[in-house]
Amino acid sequence: MVNKRLSVPDEAIYTTHPEFEYEYANIHEPETLKPEEQRLVISLNKRKIDGAPVTTITGFVGKRIDLIKIEQELSRACRTCGSTHMYDVILQRDVRKRAFVFLRGNGFGVAFAPSA
Repeated sequence: MVNKRLSVPDEAIYTTHPEFEYEYANIHEPETLKPEEQRLVISLNKRKIDGAPVTTITGFVGKRIDLIKIEQELSRACRTCGSTHMYDVILQRDVRKRAFVFLRGNGFGVAFAPSA
């Protein structure tokens, strides 16, 4: 069996340059604000594939690891599946009220998006 390894284009295989240093992802994430300083917006959208309703929570400012923790807690509280995309939390189904109650209980500033 052939061992297929995906190559990383930025990976240096060998160099003799004496001043060479690896450059890792220079992503400068902002520090996570306190829950009282966050202003989250809860909205209802539809998936492009089948039109199923999804609840989207936007406006988070902070590190992605903290957003993932919040998403996991929200998924448990709303009893649904969820994921993070960029700095948004996406939960399956219309669980806006449960998400609002959970986030408000944890001290976040929360508002519903104006309906179109």
